[in-house]
Amino acid sequence: EDNTLQVHVLKPGWKEFVQHRALARFQCSQCFHGWSSAKVHILFHMCQHQGQGMVWMRTFRQECRRCPDPQLEEPYFSQDTVEKLLHNLVLKILEYFYGVSIQATDLLEVVVDAPVAGPHDRARCEGCQLGVC
Repeated sequence: EDNTLQVHVLKPGWKEFVQHRALARFQCSQCFHGWSSAKVHILFHMCQHQGQGMVWMRTFRQECRRCPDPQLEEPYFSQDTVEKLLHNLVLKILEYFYGVSIQATDLLEVVVDAPVAGPHDRARCEGCQLGVC
């Protein structure tokens, strides 16, 4: 995991995959308020060199609405969501480094499977602040 990764800023030989709109839970580390978001984005940077592969990941965080001086909080994903994320990542690795033809329909949707109340809070979303959302 690397919270300094940036979208479209890659080292030579690296490839990028952005998984948009995953469902995750957050909990404030200060007031312990919890919330869900259906607009959590995950950035993957990956490379392959001499048969060895490496994947770096960044999850875009969110801030609590209730705290006057909030911190960026990490998302928590369900097991089902993690499995879908990994499925999509493996497909992208196969496409980028092994020449396997992948169709957009092969990628699993990692979207809301439960109701999420309220609008997306763009001011408290790290992805929005960095132009990913």
